[in-house]
Amino acid sequence: MLRRFDMGGKTHTLTVNTRTLQTKILPLPKRTMSCRPDSRYRRLLRLAGSPPYPLQNDGITHGKRGLYLTTDLCPSSKKGFEKRLYQAIIRRFPHPVPVTLFLTKRWIDRHPTAFETLRQWNRNGSLAVTWGNHTAWHHYHPGKALAENFVLSPEENLTDDILTPEKTLLERGVTPSIFFRFPGLVSDEKAVHTVTGLGLIPIGTDAWLAKGQMPKEGSVILVHGNGNEPKGVTIFLRLLKERKIPGLRPISGISAK
Repeated sequence: MLRRFDMGGKTHTLTVNTRTLQTKILPLPKRTMSCRPDSRYRRLLRLAGSPPYPLQNDGITHGKRGLYLTTDLCPSSKKGFEKRLYQAIIRRFPHPVPVTLFLTKRWIDRHPTAFETLRQWNRNGSLAVTWGNHTAWHHYHPGKALAENFVLSPEENLTDDILTPEKTLLERGVTPSIFFRFPGLVSDEKAVHTVTGLGLIPIGTDAWLAKGQMPKEGSVILVHGNGNEPKGVTIFLRLLKERKIPGLRPISGISAK
């Protein structure tokens, strides 16, 4: 059991299956729910929270096999979203196509139609969406050093910044996953421990396409689905056309090296 919350006059819990890493909303149990220390979930949680603690790209960045598509939906003033990306994978792969969306509350609030389109693709079985957490506000200060930026900004309250988008998803009938991505991939030891202390697993990347990092076996691919970084989407679509993306795996299936 990760969270306890009230909705519709009843108490519910957000739970995680410690073997499959799938989350589910359940009624408040009559007995205490426990988790074996050697479960798959606990092992990944320990790995993700272990040193070293790099300033950028902490967390799980690759798996043993397959490719994992993650798309960040940071705050954006752009209209719409990268519909071409999601439509391309829907056309290319058997349904439902696994994809992880790392969402911010600010993006959801400003792009309700785009969010509903993604929900509809998930509901109708075109996509199998893992609803990841990218914080509520995604603080960013142009020109500031990374050590004072993103979740390391002076005004940051990381616990609130994590729980707020979870509430936003739950209010919209969406079940949050246990996967989290730091804005800008920036963090420190304290931030990592805050995330893992809330039961979430930080996910980095070893294939940020817009930065020229090409995917290989086991790569966690990062592109932006909000329109802020079209270069990465264009590269992904080229790789797709060239048959260099043979298939996609759900992030819940990741097994770290």
